[in-house]
Amino acid sequence: MNFLVVNPWIYDFAAYDFWLKPLGLLYISEVLTYLGHSVTFIDLLNRHDDDLISKYPPKDKKYGTGKFYNEGVEKPDILKNIPRKFKRYGLPLKLFESKLEAIKKQNKVDAILVGITLTYWYYGGEKTIEILRNFFPSTPIFLGGIYSTLYTKHAEDNFSKFGVNISPGTGMSPLKTVLEVLNEDTIKLDNFNWFEEIDLTYDFYASYLTYVVLVSSVGCPFHCTYCVTPKMWKFQYRSIDKIINNIEYVLKKRPYVKDIVFFDDAFLLRKDIKELLKYLSKFDVRYHLPNGIHARRVDDEIALLLKKANFKTIKLGYESYDFNIQKGTGFKVTNNDLVKAVTCLKNAGFDMNDVYAYVLVNLPSQNKNDVIQAVDFCHSLGIKVNLNEFTPIPGTVEYEELVKKNAISSNIDPLLLNNTIIPYWSNFGLSIADIEEVKRYTKAKYIN
Repeated sequence: MNFLVVNPWIYDFAAYDFWLKPLGLLYISEVLTYLGHSVTFIDLLNRHDDDLISKYPPKDKKYGTGKFYNEGVEKPDILKNIPRKFKRYGLPLKLFESKLEAIKKQNKVDAILVGITLTYWYYGGEKTIEILRNFFPSTPIFLGGIYSTLYTKHAEDNFSKFGVNISPGTGMSPLKTVLEVLNEDTIKLDNFNWFEEIDLTYDFYASYLTYVVLVSSVGCPFHCTYCVTPKMWKFQYRSIDKIINNIEYVLKKRPYVKDIVFFDDAFLLRKDIKELLKYLSKFDVRYHLPNGIHARRVDDEIALLLKKANFKTIKLGYESYDFNIQKGTGFKVTNNDLVKAVTCLKNAGFDMNDVYAYVLVNLPSQNKNDVIQAVDFCHSLGIKVNLNEFTPIPGTVEYEELVKKNAISSNIDPLLLNNTIIPYWSNFGLSIADIEEVKRYTKAKYIN
């Protein structure tokens, strides 16, 4: 069968390519190829798309990150009163349409797969599917991803106008649903360890790539009150041989790739992490850990192995300075843990300009002073701060508490849970003025 797989636009007030790649869609595309099907892949967020760079060459910044091409668009009605500019991030509309026109002429498309990650990005998926339906009025379209898994009813209601099949779930469950609807045999997927056996080859990208994103593990054994990861995926990690073979394949096909990004949620928690780090040191690339590693697991040996393997970007999960918030949200890190981790990284010779701590902003139990104390604490250690604005996610303790308190409705439109705009309408957390003050304070701290 011929599948068209599309990573949709982002419609938002802000977006930046911090190594953003559609891993779920890539894995499903790899499995479809493994099963003998043909896949045409369109990533609307690919800044290095061949057709895009001929007119709008991307300006890569540090380690291959950079700004998306974007255009201003009209806000949906529910966001009309938000005093910020709304944009479509990704390939221009006309370029997307020209790609679809070419595909339509070449082959019959048997099914179209679209995935939406962040729940409040569903509007970009809706606009993407609207265009797809114009070109393929009768082709089955399937929508998967985190949004359709956490907001299945909302997805069914919102996308019914396009005749979309909603395929929630993780792992291979959405793909099995797709194949069953299409009356395809799924026996090869039964008891198939897809995560162990399937590589992320990046063969679906014809264009030049400055970085690739991999995962050595999925899930996380911690149960933080603001995070849905443990409910979405069981913690498991790929064997070292498979990881190394995957990297060798990618670098053989794309020797110009100099940055490899691990998007694990719990990179340091695998039992053989030290052995993995030793193997990774054989490649002439830079590695990055943007998802927030567990500071408690960083010791002198781990830090030295990370340095020897040429890890650059290190982001530490920290969240809060307040002990009660640390304990109440999952207790995965304390102030002492952060001190120890930073000390080990310094002793190993890391450039502190590449070491960050995530600090949560706008937790319901948080005040402005806690954020400022966290910023001051990180600054005193000589590391940078990433302010991470809180988003209530269905299935988490924080979300359920807010629903119980009637701070949010259980059927709230996910667009309103965009962390950028929550302070404009919510009656919990910090005010817009407080958040802007914290941002100014943080920026000034590092400028001075």
